[in-house]
Amino acid sequence: MTDLNLLYGPDESSLNYQGGSNDRNEGVYTSQISGKQLHNMASNNDDVANEKQVQQQMQQHLQQQLQQQMQQQAHQQAEQHTKENIQMQKQEPQVARKRVENNFMDRMNMKRSEVIKLALFSLVIVLGISIDRMLTHYIAKYIGDNVLTDFQEFILRISYPISIFLLLWIFKAV
Repeated sequence: MTDLNLLYGPDESSLNYQGGSNDRNEGVYTSQISGKQLHNMASNNDDVANEKQVQQQMQQHLQQQLQQQMQQQAHQQAEQHTKENIQMQKQEPQVARKRVENNFMDRMNMKRSEVIKLALFSLVIVLGISIDRMLTHYIAKYIGDNVLTDFQEFILRISYPISIFLLLWIFKAV
């Protein structure tokens, strides 16, 4: 039977009579519903509707909470971003001030290692020039004291720059 039939009573087609008469009063219903059962059924329907409403309200409440949390997170990220920008802006003038505060002596101290390298490089060049003058003097003296053919003298003079080139190449390889 449907809920309406239970509330308002059964149709005549759904009635089973005991006895052959068509009178309602004379027949006995095989299924009867009490008032308490009707009240319980109606309250059950109300409870289901109430539960649906409560669920909908809870869903709406959860959605609102999620939206609020997302807004708070976005707001916090925006605040953090602005704080970082402010910190970076504060740091830039400090760096500029440090650059300005360096005087001549500070810059000299900072470049100390580069100045030492430059001095050593210049000493190596001076050493190379002095060795060149020494070897040139002895080669010229050797050529002047000995009688050499033109070809032998050419080979001796060309061997000096070639030997220097080979020596530098060996030092570079090691």
